[in-house]
Amino acid sequence: MTVKFRNPATPSPSATLILARQHEAGIEVYLLRRSAASKFMPGTYVFPGGNLEAEDMDTTYWKSHVDLSQDQLARMLDGDVDRMLPFAVAAIRETWEEAGLLLAAPMKGFSGPEQVANNSTPFTRQLQDGGLGLSISKLGRWHHWITPELMPRRFDTFFFMAPVSQNQCCRPDNHETVHGTWVNPRKALTENAQGTLPLSPPTLVTLHQLLPFIDLETLMAEARHRAWPAPIMPRLWPLDNGALIIEPWDPDYTRQSVSVTIDRLEADVLPVGAPFSRLWRHRGICRPVRCKGKTEDTEA
Repeated sequence: MTVKFRNPATPSPSATLILARQHEAGIEVYLLRRSAASKFMPGTYVFPGGNLEAEDMDTTYWKSHVDLSQDQLARMLDGDVDRMLPFAVAAIRETWEEAGLLLAAPMKGFSGPEQVANNSTPFTRQLQDGGLGLSISKLGRWHHWITPELMPRRFDTFFFMAPVSQNQCCRPDNHETVHGTWVNPRKALTENAQGTLPLSPPTLVTLHQLLPFIDLETLMAEARHRAWPAPIMPRLWPLDNGALIIEPWDPDYTRQSVSVTIDRLEADVLPVGAPFSRLWRHRGICRPVRCKGKTEDTEA
């Protein structure tokens, strides 16, 4: 099977925030279910996130409304501040809008209210009215994803991570997102395999990457010290009923054709936790499948 790539859409800059908390059973992360009316990955569970907006790009403003100095920002963002700060701002803003959690703290010298209302008021105005600055220091770095070229809508997304308290409450906005849940990564992957908690491909891979981490402290130490990995841009191979998603570490990734026996895909579905390099999307569910009778390491 050969797929031709023609005039792929330009990816939109976007950001995602993985919220993680410690639980008795280990780490839990917060997932939101996208509305069935969404134009991108409808009905799937994802981390909070979305496109960068114009106000996110005002780095002159944000440099004086965050809790880190210029030098600290450069170290935390692991890159050019003017390029990367808008992604961090968008990750926090989108999490506030979609999940109702705001990573912010009182600005020095402000004596007014320290509360904000999640409404249609511009984000900068909400923070100013509340006397708040963004808590960029809470963020860690996780990954960089680019949507496959065959997708009609594409995103160039940086995945950040932030720890929250054990009793932290979040809630969906009931517009873009219709349900939210705190869940252990292995439990989420198991429910995805059963078809009860459908995960987007990047969410599925990310949860698989989180399986080795036994506690929040270890996870955040990794997120705060790792450099931004090379971007992951899967390749999409349409099938008669669904699609095959090939990750960059798959042996067929750079080839013009991919070998797949459609009748065997059901039998080739891998157990939760097994390493994989390709996903089979069928009837709205993505499941890892074997590659030519083998399993491949999943990039971390």
